[in-house]
Amino acid sequence: MATMISTLRSIQRIRGSSGANRLIYYFKKLPVLGKLLKGDIYSNIALKQVFAGIVLALRVVWGFLGKFAYLGIVIYLPIVLTHKELPLAEQYALFLHIFIVLSFIVAGVSNVFILEPKRDKYICVKLMRIPAKQYMHATLLLKGLTFFIYFFPALTVFAGIFGAPLWHGVWLTLLLTAWRIVTEALNLWFFDKKEIVLVKKMSWVWTVIGLGGLLAYVPLYLGYAFVNDATGFSVPVSFVIVVLGGIAAVYIGKYPNYRSAVDVVTKIDDPLLDMNRMMKEARVADVQTKEKDFSSEELKGKAFQGKTGYAYLNAIFFSRHKRLLIQPIQRRLTIIGVLFIVAVLMMLISPETSSEFTAYLLGGLPFFVFIMNYTSIGERVCKAMFYNCDLSLLRYGFYREQAAILDNFKIRLIKLSGLNLIPAVAICLACTLLFLLSGADWGLMDAVIFWVTILCLSLFFSVHHLFMYYIFQPYSTELNMKNPFFFIVNSIVLGLSVACIGFPKASSLFTLVVLAGTIAYMVIAVTLVYKFSSRTFRVK
Repeated sequence: MATMISTLRSIQRIRGSSGANRLIYYFKKLPVLGKLLKGDIYSNIALKQVFAGIVLALRVVWGFLGKFAYLGIVIYLPIVLTHKELPLAEQYALFLHIFIVLSFIVAGVSNVFILEPKRDKYICVKLMRIPAKQYMHATLLLKGLTFFIYFFPALTVFAGIFGAPLWHGVWLTLLLTAWRIVTEALNLWFFDKKEIVLVKKMSWVWTVIGLGGLLAYVPLYLGYAFVNDATGFSVPVSFVIVVLGGIAAVYIGKYPNYRSAVDVVTKIDDPLLDMNRMMKEARVADVQTKEKDFSSEELKGKAFQGKTGYAYLNAIFFSRHKRLLIQPIQRRLTIIGVLFIVAVLMMLISPETSSEFTAYLLGGLPFFVFIMNYTSIGERVCKAMFYNCDLSLLRYGFYREQAAILDNFKIRLIKLSGLNLIPAVAICLACTLLFLLSGADWGLMDAVIFWVTILCLSLFFSVHHLFMYYIFQPYSTELNMKNPFFFIVNSIVLGLSVACIGFPKASSLFTLVVLAGTIAYMVIAVTLVYKFSSRTFRVK
C-alpha cells in the first residue's frame, strides 16, 4: 500500500506539472489577460504549483460536471424533448435503455483505459522509470475510484428526477464500474492471447459506436424501451456482473506482463532516441501512406492533366490516399446495404412491423443528424491531410498565406463534400426504395424534404470538420488533439444536434432550418478561414 501511495504521488506530480504547462500556454493566448504572464513563468516553481492546484481542482469539477452533462445532454434531454408526455416510469425505462447501451456497450469498447495510448504512460514508465506494474495498478485503482465517485451523484440525481429510488443510482453506478472493470480485463486478456490492441482497431470501434448509437436512440421513435428497471436491476443480472467484476479485478491485479502492455502503446525502446515518434505511431496507422497505395503510372494519369499549383498538389494527395478515402466509404456503403437487405427481409416476413418502421423513419429526420455525423469521413481525411501533407508544408511561409490557405480550403471542401455525398445518396436511395416498397404515403414533397435534408446534413458536416481543422488545427506533431476550443465547439455542435430531436416529426421546418444552417455555416466558415487561418493554421 505504501508503494502504491508513493507511486500515485509521483504520477500526480507529473500530471500536475504537465497540466500546469498546458494551462499557462492557453492562458497566455487570452487577449489582455495573457500578457500578464511573462515567458519565464515556466521556470517559476511556486507559480507553477499554484497552476497545478488549479488544474487539479478543474479536473475534479469537470469530473462531476462531465457526468452530469453526459447524462443530461446525451440521455435526459432527448427523452424530454421527444416524450415529455409519457409517464415518469416509461421515461425512466427509456433513460435506462439509452444509458445501458451507451455506457455499458459503446463506452466499453471505445473508452478502454488500460491499453489507451497516453503521454502519461510514456513519461512515467519510459522516462521516469516507474515500474509498469506499479504504474498500472496505481492508475487503474485511481481510475476506478474516481469513475465511481463522479458517476454516483449524477446517476442518483437523475434517478430521483424520474421518481426512481435513490438506491437505483448507487447500484447502477456499482454495476457500471464492475462492468467497465470486466471490459478492461477482456481487452487485456485479448492482447495477452492475440497481441492485438482492440481499441486501436478503428473500424471495429466506430462500427460499435455507430450501431450502438442507433440501437440506443431507436426507442425514442418507437415510444418504448427494450430495457426497463425490472431487467436492468434483476438479481441474476446484477449478481453476474458483480461476480465478473471481482474476477476481472483479480485478473488485472495478478497480470504479470504490464511492461508489454505499456510498450505496445508507446512503441519505442529507448525514450531518449526519438521523443516525437512515440505517440505518433499509436495514431498514424490508419492515415499513413503505403507504397502499394499508388504507382508512378497513376501519378501521370488524366486526373493531373491541366492542373497547376494547389489544385495539382491536392490532386496528388487524394490520388496517393485512395485507400484512406475509399475504404471508409466502402464500409459505410456495406453497412447501408446490409441494413437495407435486413429491412426488405423484415417487410417480407412481417409487413405490419415494416409499415410501422417506415412510419417512424418518415418522422425521424432529426435523428439523421447523428447518423450523418458518423457517416462523414471528414475527421479521418483531416488527420491524413495533416500527417501526410500539411505537417511538412506548414513549415514554409508561403503555405500559411491567406490566399494559399483559402485555395486549399475550397479545393478540399469540394473533394470532401463529394466523398461524403456518396453514402448520403446511398441512404436517400435505400430509404426511398423502402418507402416505395412498403406502400407508405410517400409523395413528391416528402421525397424532396427527405433528400434535401440528408444531402444538406452531409454537406454541413463536411464543412464543419474542415472548418474546425483550419481554424483550430487541433493536431500536434504526435497527431493527438490538445486544443480545448476544438472540444468546446464540437460539444456545442453536439448539443445543437441533440436539440434537433425536439423538432416536430415529418416537419418541413426542420428541412428549412438544416438548409439555412448549412448555407450560413459555409459563409461563416469561409469568412473565418480567410480572416484568421493564417494565424491558427500552423504546426503545434
